[in-house]
Amino acid sequence: PKMPLPALGPKYTWAGWANQQSYVAGFCEFFILCGGIITTIWYPKLPGNVMALPVGIATIVLGALIMGIEYPMPYIHNLGIAYTSYYFRIGLYALILGVSMLQCPSQTGGLCLLCAIITYLRAALSGETCAVPKAKKGGRK
Repeated sequence: PKMPLPALGPKYTWAGWANQQSYVAGFCEFFILCGGIITTIWYPKLPGNVMALPVGIATIVLGALIMGIEYPMPYIHNLGIAYTSYYFRIGLYALILGVSMLQCPSQTGGLCLLCAIITYLRAALSGETCAVPKAKKGGRK
């Protein structure tokens, strides 16, 4: 009889990949964040580009929001569903994706965010969950 092979390393999770994809998309907004800065500074000077300033400012704010959700900041965990629900993130990121596709500098970040949305969907459909981190006992005073 064949013996099953032992598991190698930690259990693979889709959410870990989605987290990194979202964070990079938010920063690379820098795809989104930096794309918003570029849109705000240079694109209003193009003739007929009246949406550049509002879209640029929106992508700066939304890129920072993505980074705030994905980076493990202590106060974000208090937001409940925004942190723990992958379906909420999928919906929110789909809305941000729509805004990021309106101007060229943030479109690369939007496409990265699309990959993160698909990966979060895979994680949610696989039954993965995101637990709120517990405070360490005897932490810094």
